Amino acid sequence: MNTAYCTPVNQAPRLPKLYDYVVERALLDMAEQCGSGGKGLPLWRQQVQYAVGHTLNDYYSLTPEVRRQTPIQFLLERRWPPSARCFLSLSHYWEVKDTICDELIRLAGGSERDEMPFMLYEQWYVPVPELQMELSMIFHLVWHARREGSGLKVQKYMVRRNEEVVSAFLHMTNVFCRKAYGRPPECVEIHFLMDKEMRRYEGDSLTLEASLDYLRLLSNINDEPGTLMQDCQAEEDEGCKSGEDALLKPLLM
Repeated sequence: MNTAYCTPVNQAPRLPKLYDYVVERALLDMAEQCGSGGKGLPLWRQQVQYAVGHTLNDYYSLTPEVRRQTPIQFLLERRWPPSARCFLSLSHYWEVKDTICDELIRLAGGSERDEMPFMLYEQWYVPVPELQMELSMIFHLVWHARREGSGLKVQKYMVRRNEEVVSAFLHMTNVFCRKAYGRPPECVEIHFLMDKEMRRYEGDSLTLEASLDYLRLLSNINDEPGTLMQDCQAEEDEGCKSGEDALLKPLLM
């Protein structure tokens, strides 16, 4: 997975970074704590999201010609958790595996099967001067939209639906695209694999002002320990490795 800047890297002074996967993980943990009383996102969810993200990267890194000869389920098998011990039961392990596999097979046969993605599982940074921060995003797949002169189609794959994560991703993607490319994405597609659902959002459905307000709320909670911005600072202090070490936390994929 590559790390790239949309503007020159050597900018001074360094701005604090807001990482999308830290935001997402915090929202998922809070949902689990509020819903089931657990300590956070179950390990099996983390493992499955990790497998999905890397399977997509493996598959779409191939040329379309090679993809046609490579069943995506073979690539998923290489990334799938080898043990069922983190799942609720052995039957749960196979239910999740079969559902995820079926959905990836179906989606891999979609309209982009003969194209190469514009962005593929890459970490990007863009400055947001209004908030005095840099926004870091990792996109599963980004395509050039088919219509002449249109923008980008952003695709995200989640194990299960979570409305707070959806809202956060839409706002962060809106800010990122407007700051990096001067326009919103053409559309955002979010796939909820276990729910067998896909939602499509038009890129201009959110204003820049609304999305900046959303990010401002996140950035303004950095005065207490364990908040999103402090978690992001911890990631930066560790170097925020742009590879598997960083992606074990997100459900990004």
